[in-house]
Order: sequence, then structure tokens, then C-alpha cells
Amino acid sequence: MVIALRTASLVVFLLLWEWAARVPISFNFPTPWATFTALIELVWSGALLQASLTSLQSLALGFGAAVLLGVPFGLVMGVVRPIGRVARIYLDLLIALPTAALIPLVILSFGISILSSAVIVFVFCAPFVTMNAYGGVRDMRPRLVEMARSFGASWGQLFARIVLPSALPMILAGLRLGLSRAFLGLIVAELLLSPFGLGRLIMDSRSMFEHDRMFATVLWTLLLSGAALAGLARLEGRLLRWRM
Repeated sequence: MVIALRTASLVVFLLLWEWAARVPISFNFPTPWATFTALIELVWSGALLQASLTSLQSLALGFGAAVLLGVPFGLVMGVVRPIGRVARIYLDLLIALPTAALIPLVILSFGISILSSAVIVFVFCAPFVTMNAYGGVRDMRPRLVEMARSFGASWGQLFARIVLPSALPMILAGLRLGLSRAFLGLIVAELLLSPFGLGRLIMDSRSMFEHDRMFATVLWTLLLSGAALAGLARLEGRLLRWRM
């Protein structure tokens, strides 16, 4: 039933796309067939794969740093409440702030490079990863902690067996949200920087009025992000199998 619904929704989407291209809503709007043909050509030429490797470097650096720094810091915020009360104010500001406004500051600080793109990805996703880890600790049931202490559990045992497992669902949810934000930050950064990666491919295609190649690159980016999120969701299901 689920597969049938997904297939039907995909068919409806393609039909609407074909209708929008034939009306036409805009002369810049390619048909699905033209887009898929351009996608195959870009993959075959190697241009799309090369651009993807460049973009994924920035994504891996930025998102990896957000996970390595954000998750431990969020756990510390939840365990040490004074730190949490202070740090939460700044994280809330970062979440509410239009993150794209920080891009000129990043460019001034780091120049136009893969590193600057990775910093922008980090800024886009790190607050969400950190806040979810913090929320996971805050939502922990106090009775579990009291019971562990009554049995003489050390701080290390309390953290490893109570705090971390209790916060894990929220941490993994934060990773999925952070990954989607990381892809958003990556594309925004590369569209504004545009000297490399998928952003450059999109900008070059638009400047040459090759709209089928531009749509193909956007479609490829959506497929990459969807595959990454699906893989993370599968990992989450395996790690949380004990809750079922």
C-alpha cells in the first residue's frame, strides 16, 4: 500500500511537471525528459561527480564538526545546568538569526574556499544539533537518575547507562535535522561563493541558459540529500531498536 501511494505521488508529480513545461509556465522550464537526459549527460561527462565530490568535502567538514562539537556540548549543557542556561540564549539567537546574513562575515574571515563553505555549513546546522542533544538530556526522567544513584552508580556509569541512552533519540533526530540544514547551507554558500562544487555548476548552467542542466543539477542535489537522510534514518532505526 505504501509503495503504491509513493509510486502514484511520483507519477502525479511528473505529470504536473510535464504539464508545467508544456503550458508553458516559463520558457525556462524544461520537461522531465530533457532534465533526465541532461542529468545522464552530466554524470557521463564526469562534471556532476566532480562537483559532487567538491561539495561533499565541505559538507563532511561542516557537518562533521557540528556533530563532534555540538553533541558533546549539548550533553554538557543538559548535565551542567548553569552552562545550559547561559549557552541556550546564544543558541536560540543563532537559530532565530537569518543565517545567510552571516555569509559575508565568513567570506571576509576565511576568504572564498572550501573551508569558508564548510564554516557556513557548520553555522547552519550546529545550533540544531546542539539544542537537540541538550533537549534529550533535559527530557530525561529524573526517577532514573535517582534510582541509579540509590544503587551507588558513579558519574561515569550514570552518564553512560542513563543520560546517553535517554538522550539518544533526540540526538539522532537532531542529526537528521542538522543534515538537512547542512545541505541547505551548502547550496546557499556555493550559490553565493560559486567558484566550485554544485553551486558553480548551477550558476554556470543558468548563465549559459542551459536550464535543463541547471534543473538536472538541482535534481541531483535533492537525490543526494534524500539518500543521505534515508541512510541516517536507517541508522537511527538500528540504534533505537531496543525501544521497540
